[in-house]
Amino acid sequence: MTVYSLQNIPHKLHPLLTVNCYLYTVLMLSVFPEILFLSPLAATLLRLALAAVFARAAWVHAQRGDTASRTLAFAEVAVALALLLGAWTQPAALAGAIIAAVWIFQRAARATPVSSALLALAISLSLVLTGPGAFAFDLPL
Repeated sequence: MTVYSLQNIPHKLHPLLTVNCYLYTVLMLSVFPEILFLSPLAATLLRLALAAVFARAAWVHAQRGDTASRTLAFAEVAVALALLLGAWTQPAALAGAIIAAVWIFQRAARATPVSSALLALAISLSLVLTGPGAFAFDLPL
């Protein structure tokens, strides 16, 4: 295996790498730098959208008569309320990720399509990492 550094790159390829590095930094600039102050609202929008998904899933599970679906509906309502209020967001998002994994792997517990369950899982994990965003009762440490 050959490891290339700038010293042992053939002379013909060196200008191409310089151009590619230049284009990389030019193309990575923000298109709308004026609205970067709104970035805390991104986590808020994700949190509210995820709360709506869990509320709808709780409604679907509450319509079913079996005990397992009603228990899952209770957990989904708790997660939806915590996410909606922004209280205990990271533990609620972690519980939401577990519930979304249950939706993915157990067909009987599925209240949404698999694609929506995968998106709910991804959003839940991103909220675990980023926190609640703006307009939440959680305070950053």
